[in-house]
Amino acid sequence: METKELRRKLIKDFGKFIEDDSKLEILESFFDAINQDEEKSVISDSHYSLVAEEREKYISGENETSSWEEVEQRLKAKYDL
Repeated sequence: METKELRRKLIKDFGKFIEDDSKLEILESFFDAINQDEEKSVISDSHYSLVAEEREKYISGENETSSWEEVEQRLKAKYDL
């Protein structure tokens, strides 16, 4: 769909939406979300670094890992399941 066609369609659709109060509130929330400036992450940069380091260890095989089946067996044995 070309830009002009899309613009006309959206204008027509918005005309229908703004007549319904409940849809208006949803549209307002949507516009608030897309217009909101990107907020600073609550996760610190040091945590991202730690995750990257651990990922590299995992990829290189440095960290010991278990399959789901092994984990399941250990849990069954530990908790008598």
